[in-house]
Amino acid sequence: MPELLKRVGFLRRRRGFGSATQLLWNRVESDDSLLALCRIRTDLTDEDQAILKQCQERLDTARWCLDKPTGRWSFSFWELIHDVDGLLLLVMPQHMLVPRALEIQQQFARRVTDSRALLWLGTDKEIGPLPQCVHRLTRVDGPASGASTAPLLDAEQSRYCRSVLRGALDMVNQQVDKTFWQLSINVLIQVLSTLLLLAVFGTSFVILSRTLVTDWPRSLVPWGLLLVGFAGASGAIASNMMAKERFVVATGATSRFFAYHLLVKPVIGAFAALVLLFLEQSSMLLSVETRNGPAGAVDGSGILHIVVSDGQAAFFTMMALAVVAGWSADKLLSSVMDKVLRRLLGQSEKVLPPSSPAGAPPPPPLAPAAR
Repeated sequence: MPELLKRVGFLRRRRGFGSATQLLWNRVESDDSLLALCRIRTDLTDEDQAILKQCQERLDTARWCLDKPTGRWSFSFWELIHDVDGLLLLVMPQHMLVPRALEIQQQFARRVTDSRALLWLGTDKEIGPLPQCVHRLTRVDGPASGASTAPLLDAEQSRYCRSVLRGALDMVNQQVDKTFWQLSINVLIQVLSTLLLLAVFGTSFVILSRTLVTDWPRSLVPWGLLLVGFAGASGAIASNMMAKERFVVATGATSRFFAYHLLVKPVIGAFAALVLLFLEQSSMLLSVETRNGPAGAVDGSGILHIVVSDGQAAFFTMMALAVVAGWSADKLLSSVMDKVLRRLLGQSEKVLPPSSPAGAPPPPPLAPAAR
């Protein structure tokens, strides 16, 4: 046990391990134990030996990714683990391959729901290459064959089925990784939006003064304009924090999403708030006026009139309208911009390279089932 703990890093690192880290180490050791069982086979070919060597190298690299003192490489870790899982499908004994094949088919049917599902599973989820290979490995014929079991697969048939399973597993892993990174980007954007909102609050508190509030709107330029812009930006940031985006890409140019959500959207909110302020000051659509204003009464210009008690109330009313304007601009305009980005980025996604060749050879013919 001490040697095992030393190998997985528990004796080399002094800081505590969370439950997620423990699960990652368990995953590495599970693959390592499966690799040791595959080495026991007496019929290993040179190709199998090369595959086992690659698996060992990838597991050692995965341990290094987890054992880094700072900056864990999560993306590289999961890429290595997925690669090991796919390679082990090519060398594990057939009796160990059967439960893995059933699990891969179940995961594929549950997670892959786009056009690829029809290609791999078939129209009725029975005639596609994946279910056919699973039937062959589990030695179960279709209902029309009249036989309960099928003969054992020869080397070429087994190799074909293993390659199909590896390709299906690669698609499942890609789908899971994409969903995971979408969740990761969403959470990170929400955290950074919170920090940005706190920075806006801090800057606004520094600028805000009693004279600015009581003399509104005479104190509009320049600090009043800046506060209104900050209010609109805070509304857009708050809207951004409560939204969950299904990003088109999960790998590749993801830094553009951070710039869009943390820079472009707040600027749009600030712009909308300033436009609302200009409309209010010009009394074209609405006006915020006080009962004891200079005119002594509300004039007839504008469509919407908001009458408040004094200049302080007018100031906070305008700030509230600016926040609403920033929120609304993010909700209304972002949908249009998201459609444009989705159309542009949909064809530029940097997908992960498949772990198996794209074109698999046709399956060799099966021997007729024994009656």
